[in-house]
Amino acid sequence: GGGGQYDMVYSSGDADLRLIYSGDVRPMNTALIPDYANFQPQFKSPSFNTIDGVHYGISLQWGPNVLLYNTKTFASPPTSWQVLYDTKYSGQVTVPDNPIQIADAALYLMKTKPNLKITDPYELTQPQFDAAVALLKTQRPLVKKYWGLASQEISLFTNGDVQLGAAWPYQTSTLKAASVPINDTIPSEGATGWADTWMMAAKAPHPNCAYLWTKYISTPKVQAMQAVNYGETPVNSKACTEMDAIQAGSCAQYHADAPASYFSTIKFWKTPIATCDDGSNKCIPYAKWQAAWTGITA
Repeated sequence: GGGGQYDMVYSSGDADLRLIYSGDVRPMNTALIPDYANFQPQFKSPSFNTIDGVHYGISLQWGPNVLLYNTKTFASPPTSWQVLYDTKYSGQVTVPDNPIQIADAALYLMKTKPNLKITDPYELTQPQFDAAVALLKTQRPLVKKYWGLASQEISLFTNGDVQLGAAWPYQTSTLKAASVPINDTIPSEGATGWADTWMMAAKAPHPNCAYLWTKYISTPKVQAMQAVNYGETPVNSKACTEMDAIQAGSCAQYHADAPASYFSTIKFWKTPIATCDDGSNKCIPYAKWQAAWTGITA
């Protein structure tokens, strides 16, 4: 409701636009964040938290949604997301319990069903949306469990209950540290990805403190500490050296030094809204994604 008790929210990309359009958060002045100048270009004005050049938050960390697999089952990395829809692996699959998962199906169809003419997995017309939902319904019998917490997916792989899953790099690093035979990959179709934002409540009681916090959390050392602790990637380009000082090789492991070409393979989460980028109102809004997801997972 715009705050009043809390100054800030650490929001994921699939929620940012909902907060912005509902009036719950206020624009933020990037000039008050010195390290904003060191952010990777992709995270200075991303579409999930910036509208018409107005910044409704400050980007922080990100990560790709990867395909996690058991290396005893797959001697070579799977090359396509198709394995998550293959009846051969019935009962051996796990995916996130999140309506934004519809975008993952749309991303796969974007490359495998070009006749659908999907250009953005978060901007789907009714026929495109119906095709993604239909694909996920065929996946339903293959899913051992829809995970809501990273710990749930980690447990599933540790116990050998599943062989394949959509995951975050955090699960990969945790499972590898426990010597579970897994690895991850980004298939040929590319991947969706999440990117988080610090946003200030519209009625924040302590805006000055909120800016001081955002300034602090944007610095290279603090970003590196959070990245290594959780297994995610900082947006501050100067955090790489700090990451490697904390954990050797972590900068490359989490793609903190990735070239611009790497980002072209990732479609970052954003809230689906009715208005498409072309100005038409043919896209399916998030409320309908939620309703459809409930129907898929029931």
